[in-house]
Amino acid sequence: MKCILNTIILSLSMTLMSCGDFLEIKPQDVITVDDFWNEKSDVENAIAACYSAMTSYGFLSRMMIWGEFRSENVINNGNINEDVNLENVLTESLTASNAYSSWADFYTVINRCNVAIMYAPKVAAVDPAYDQTTLKAHLAELTALRSLCYFYLIRTFKDVPYYEEPFISDDQQLYLPATSFDTVLDNIIASLEQVKGDAIEKYPKSSTDAGMYQTGRITKESIYAMLCDMYLWKKDYVNCVKYADLVIESKKKAADEDEDRIRKQDFSEFNGYPLIATKYQGYSNMFGNAFTSIFIDGNSSEGIFELCFVKGSEGTKPSNGPVSNFFGGRPVPFVKPSDYVSSDISLSSPLIFSNKYDGRAYENFRFTGGSSDPTPSGINKYVSSTTVMLGDPNTNSFHTSGSWGTPYPVYGGKYDSRNKSNYIVYRLTDIMLLKAEALTQMMADDASTLSETDVDLRNRAFDLVTAINKRSLYQSVLKDTLIVTNYPSKELITNLVYDERERELMFEGKRYFDLVRRAQREGNTKYLRTKVRLKSTDNASVIDSKLTRMDAIYWPYNLDELKVNGYLKQNPAFGSGENGSFDRN
Repeated sequence: MKCILNTIILSLSMTLMSCGDFLEIKPQDVITVDDFWNEKSDVENAIAACYSAMTSYGFLSRMMIWGEFRSENVINNGNINEDVNLENVLTESLTASNAYSSWADFYTVINRCNVAIMYAPKVAAVDPAYDQTTLKAHLAELTALRSLCYFYLIRTFKDVPYYEEPFISDDQQLYLPATSFDTVLDNIIASLEQVKGDAIEKYPKSSTDAGMYQTGRITKESIYAMLCDMYLWKKDYVNCVKYADLVIESKKKAADEDEDRIRKQDFSEFNGYPLIATKYQGYSNMFGNAFTSIFIDGNSSEGIFELCFVKGSEGTKPSNGPVSNFFGGRPVPFVKPSDYVSSDISLSSPLIFSNKYDGRAYENFRFTGGSSDPTPSGINKYVSSTTVMLGDPNTNSFHTSGSWGTPYPVYGGKYDSRNKSNYIVYRLTDIMLLKAEALTQMMADDASTLSETDVDLRNRAFDLVTAINKRSLYQSVLKDTLIVTNYPSKELITNLVYDERERELMFEGKRYFDLVRRAQREGNTKYLRTKVRLKSTDNASVIDSKLTRMDAIYWPYNLDELKVNGYLKQNPAFGSGENGSFDRN
């Protein structure tokens, strides 16, 4: 948390990521306070430094690991001895000494935001070119980035130190006790509610940024997405739905204004939601057009907020290192789909994907083996675009005819160490499914018969799920494969929403947080344990035992933090913290 005043811009000598000219600004290596906070461009440089820190390896890797790697979706890929800390995460062998329990990268961004929030009004007072509208937009942007960091921290650790004042002097008290989950959540919601109206609605486009500003920087739409998510965790389902609707309406408005897109696409097949259509070519490329546009090209019409990397410029711009190492940039990436997830596509009655012609099952994975026996061997999301042929679904020649395409690299993502795919924090289908979950929780507790109100809520949630589900299917079987009457209770429709979130958002840093949110709401870890133990048959009973306690679903405080901050008290599920032991008592 410590930051010295004379290097106030907190490592502004970084190599900046790019979202147009804004993030191409390269400040000097060392800038003093008196020299720096004098004009509008200084504030813009400080904001760029916040985004830059969020694309660092330490920050981005924790977004992925904290949100996904304790779930049932991923396991180690055989070479995990190169990263023992990651192996311990995947096997639920967490201790206070695990390097991935360090939160320093997130507090770096938080402090950068706090410093810029403090100094920006002072710049506006001396720079006549820095008008109040721009100042307020900058403060909204910084507040949103800070709030997002805290949101990740509380979902991971539960209670964390919370502060809004910058650390800029050695004389300040640097260490604080942890603030409760609920208090931090209330604070970040209140902060966003206060600034939401000041945020930029739409950034101007140019031929060079290709829309990167709109999804690569904070907008009103991205603040609405954060509030939607945060209110769901707060169990304020009315406000969750309210902000989801604001996002959805914003996307519909953008689609209406995009004349080329409207002429090419009829959204009625997706229940009126403006989803990117799959581009069917016979029976190939089932989900490919949407998949490539969203994950490889990046900044798609469905994007809301993404951490951006410049395509091309192999040796001159930062790369998405965590995706390269974890999914596909090494000879053997660190993680792969769990056996439970990857074996699903070979089953006649799939456990995860609701239909064996669900294109997401094939676009998410890399494959080895021939057309008659394809075997998922890795994670494809964010890594490359693929063209897949499964045979003719009309004759049910599944896995027996046609040929499996070889994944080919495109400019956005590659099977190499220079992956440039953006990392998506929020996109449209995520928000649609958050709304669906909120609707299910507005239903009365399970009863033998649903009331008229409950039926309406169930149907509205089902409508959101099926819109997303239908987008992923083969054109020749593009029909209602889910039947609403199969979900006659609150529990069943809630489970459907969770299943669809797993299918749609697999490997995107969402799944474990979804499980934690449900455990919080239900007050027990039953559902979470049922799911997580599926990742491994070897130590399923051990995983189940360790996750019995509610405290155990969160992370331990890092041992280094405990040593320097005497106010922190270790998560009781992990012993005293001195030896990082797991304690079930």
